[in-house]
Amino acid sequence: LVVRFDHGFLRPNLNDNAQRTFRLLGVDVLNFTPNWHVVRKLMLQSLLEKGDFCWHCHSGIFSYPMWVAIRYNVPLIFWGEPSSEYTAYYSYDQPEEVDEKRFNRYVNLGISADDMFIRLGGDVDERDLKPYSYPSLKELRKINYRSVCLGSFVPWDVKQQSTVIADKLGWKGDEVENVPPEYSYEKIECYMQGVRDYLKYIKRGYTRPSHLATLDIRNNLITRNEGLQLINQYEGKRPPSLDIFLEYVGLTEDEFMEIAMS
Repeated sequence: LVVRFDHGFLRPNLNDNAQRTFRLLGVDVLNFTPNWHVVRKLMLQSLLEKGDFCWHCHSGIFSYPMWVAIRYNVPLIFWGEPSSEYTAYYSYDQPEEVDEKRFNRYVNLGISADDMFIRLGGDVDERDLKPYSYPSLKELRKINYRSVCLGSFVPWDVKQQSTVIADKLGWKGDEVENVPPEYSYEKIECYMQGVRDYLKYIKRGYTRPSHLATLDIRNNLITRNEGLQLINQYEGKRPPSLDIFLEYVGLTEDEFMEIAMS
């Protein structure tokens, strides 16, 4: 069973890839798309509080499938890469449970669904936030659950794995704002990726090209100078998708910049 949380920004090419893959593999699929009016409020609120509008996406992706597991009595849940590939909360040699501790540790920005309900001041119904809440441990223990990263069992090599799914499943890459074209496998599902990277650049001074180059340097695939050239060419540019984002959440660009700078 494949469970997918549709955050509202899936690229057409990604959907084509997914449909082709589902049919080739032969799987059942549950796809959930949350209330768009609620999503817009959540995006604005998390941007105001954390400088990160992706709360609904990250919280929903890691909580909604757990509710599905309980509903259909599915005890084993697999995710993709280990978080150690991109963060420092867990190490590569540490068995990583994708559980509520991990969820609260770095997924939900320190804002629970209950917190968000209070912050929105009654603008949304409490039940609208259930997909972003984590099920109780008591309910999960009833199904004797395990929720783990595939990357805890399979060495994670994005370039190699991307080549495999391209060869075996016809998976196609895509162009993504401010991502070098040689990384056509990277973050191709979200057409708000450019805005997210732009925010990160304003706040932290680096974005996705830096971490992609860093991975390749560490794996001896490119030199440090080659990595620096990629970074200089692609980082920190204003993305065209910013106009779409500002329309969605009802901000001017000056207001956006004021929030980001704060």
